[in-house]
Amino acid sequence: GRGIGKNSKGNVKIREFGKKSFVSDDVVVVKKEKKKDELKKSGDRDNKHNQESRNSEKSEKQQANKRSRESERREDNYNYNVPWLRSHIRVRIISKELKSGRLYLKKGEVVDVVGPTMCDISMDESGELIQGVDQDLLETALPRRGGPVLVLYGRHKGVYGNLVDRDLDRETGVVRDADTHELVNVKLEQIAEYIGDPSYLGY
Repeated sequence: GRGIGKNSKGNVKIREFGKKSFVSDDVVVVKKEKKKDELKKSGDRDNKHNQESRNSEKSEKQQANKRSRESERREDNYNYNVPWLRSHIRVRIISKELKSGRLYLKKGEVVDVVGPTMCDISMDESGELIQGVDQDLLETALPRRGGPVLVLYGRHKGVYGNLVDRDLDRETGVVRDADTHELVNVKLEQIAEYIGDPSYLGY
């Protein structure tokens, strides 16, 4: 249009300047802090979830280990109330009443298991056959170190091998499996000298 007023210089062009958007530094800072808070809360939720997950897994593992230990203790704490007799193991008579006490502390071989807790025994010294002897009147007999033994009960039941070591104070022993050569720890009451053919046991 045409210039208006003093010192006008003919036609002039009118330019419209776009409105410049303006955001104060304070607003930017607030937005950044808000974003940080959101990220922090999200991170806290993730960390809490991960921690809960780890705690849950840890608790499950502890429970499983506890059950395993309790199971092992139950297996190893068997006593003479459970059947442990096997043919071809050596035993010692601990009853003073059996045969009027003349066999007290004598050793013999179990030649036949006639019931869950009943057996026939061939005495070592005389060869006499004693029939129908209850296991409560017996205890297991052990060989010297290096001698053959059979694990009668517990989690290593059925293992046949050699007696590597024994601790009479702790009443524990170490047996080397004849097949795998693995060393297993047992209580002395769990094992007996085995004088039969290992093939009877699958060895």
